[in-house]
Amino acid sequence: MIHRTIAAAVTIGALSFGCLGLSNAQVATSKADMGTEQSDKILFDRAMKAMQQAEYAAERTVLKNLINTYPDSDYVPRAKLAIADAWYAQGAFKQAEVEYRDFITFFPNRPEVAQAQLKIEAIHKKARI
Repeated sequence: MIHRTIAAAVTIGALSFGCLGLSNAQVATSKADMGTEQSDKILFDRAMKAMQQAEYAAERTVLKNLINTYPDSDYVPRAKLAIADAWYAQGAFKQAEVEYRDFITFFPNRPEVAQAQLKIEAIHKKARI
């Protein structure tokens, strides 16, 4: 009877230890995932700060880095559109139009497509003046 009690206690202890190990592994994975999300967010925020300071080349560089490093990020569509906006703000309308068209091609169902189309129309109006 004592051997069964000891065996049961050892088994329960082993199971508890195993569960704790699994729990810690899940926490570590969650923290790693959060780090990835923060990294793409940090890059996007850094790019937006550069845009506010009219540092368009730096903004585009950071956004391209974000797109290449985190291709599945939720920030990719916004980054792609922001690259176009940077070219537009800089007055490089041909390059801006290319980027807006790329945005529409890659993200046709995004609500920002209407904004990109309006920018293309504005570029064409500027070309006629």
